[in-house]
Amino acid sequence: MKKPNILYIMPDEFRQSAMGFLNQDPVMTPNIDKLAEEGLVLENAVSSYPVCSPYRGQLFTGQYPWSNNLIGNCNTSTAQFGVYLHPNKECLTDILSRNGYDCGYIGKWHLDTPEPSDLPYIGARRGDGKIWDAYTPKHRRHNINFWYSYGCNDKHLTPHYWRNDDAVEDVRHIECWSPEHEADIAIEYIENRDNAIRDPEKPFILFWAPNPPHMPFDEVPERYKKLYNDKDPEELLVRPNAHIDEAPVEIPEGQFKNADEFYRLARENVADYFAAVTGVDEQLGRVLDTLENCGLKEDTIVIFTSDHGEMMGSHMLMYKGLWYDECFKVPFIIRYPNKVEPGSKDFYLNPPDIMPTLLDMVGLSDELPEDVEGESRAKSIYSDYVPELDEGYYINPQVDARGVQNKDYYFVVLRDKHDNETYILYDLKNDPYQMTNIAHSNPDIVKTMRNRLEDWLQRTNDLWVRS
Repeated sequence: MKKPNILYIMPDEFRQSAMGFLNQDPVMTPNIDKLAEEGLVLENAVSSYPVCSPYRGQLFTGQYPWSNNLIGNCNTSTAQFGVYLHPNKECLTDILSRNGYDCGYIGKWHLDTPEPSDLPYIGARRGDGKIWDAYTPKHRRHNINFWYSYGCNDKHLTPHYWRNDDAVEDVRHIECWSPEHEADIAIEYIENRDNAIRDPEKPFILFWAPNPPHMPFDEVPERYKKLYNDKDPEELLVRPNAHIDEAPVEIPEGQFKNADEFYRLARENVADYFAAVTGVDEQLGRVLDTLENCGLKEDTIVIFTSDHGEMMGSHMLMYKGLWYDECFKVPFIIRYPNKVEPGSKDFYLNPPDIMPTLLDMVGLSDELPEDVEGESRAKSIYSDYVPELDEGYYINPQVDARGVQNKDYYFVVLRDKHDNETYILYDLKNDPYQMTNIAHSNPDIVKTMRNRLEDWLQRTNDLWVRS
């Protein structure tokens, strides 16, 4: 029997609350809403390290950052520390390709760093002095045979790509909003006219990774901006934690200690952020319509998710990386007609769990490498089974923080340069927007959660472990 196809759609910086059917952010996402009606919504899918490259590394390797080398974003400053997806890592696509899958990737890759000879052809050095973009040669693509991608270049209206056999100097510059152009390429892949792109006898896995709604937020077509331009920022920033007088005292010094500036940026950018969300939704609808028109809907597992969220003014913060649910929780919808029952479930899904889950769902669990640290959640997707380890794990070495979340509490630890620990504890049932730290008044809960966190540190080979 032919195995199911997999269509994995992963826009960047798309927070969980920015899905219209949840009635949280005031966004228009009719196609995502329809997908949610037809699929299973996972309420507690998390981005354990809410930054681009670390999430992608966990997705493809099934390992946490200390095991797969992706302890930060890929760029020229981290390359010297081996922060990129190494060719010798056995990845999800390596296993699927070996077992008869045609593997495709469209959009932002951000798992590689450039060679010096690539510099004339890739994205320019940024104001931070780093080069973020990269060309990925074939031997570093992990058996992805259809390639239409780039490294990391935030030019949404004028993107560039390399396709299949393109040499680095053959870079393709496009005058089109990147999600729209990429949807065209995804449609081309799915339709597979004259069998010119993929082997029609093989099942396929196609990853589509649009960069928007990632910053710069204003690089979005006017037709989407018009949908939100008449809204006052206060009509769009409706989360209670976006209406506070000062940032939480726990925020570490550095890039996040900028409350007045973030307050201004959120109000200037929220309409454009939601416009990009709606734009991505429209392009997603085009791709899903093609899947159905080609008669592939019933035979395809569709997943809609993101690598991390976006603070957008909550807690007087912007961007990503911190432990709050605006960053930590991501969309995750699975549609597999007649196999996965539509609805919603609240078990936790960490990024390294995705690889073993997908292999399990397509009957390839025996192919799982021994060094994979995630656990399959297929049984919980198909039934009411509750995983024994039902927690979300948070890590961010950039702010020296770790955390663990369950249905009742979210516990976060910050360390300073002297290894002193600051504890943060939220009561999620009574404080779902994480506005009050109750650690000082609940020492017993803190102790229990600190022990739970220590188990995670041991399990993931974390450098925080002290012998």
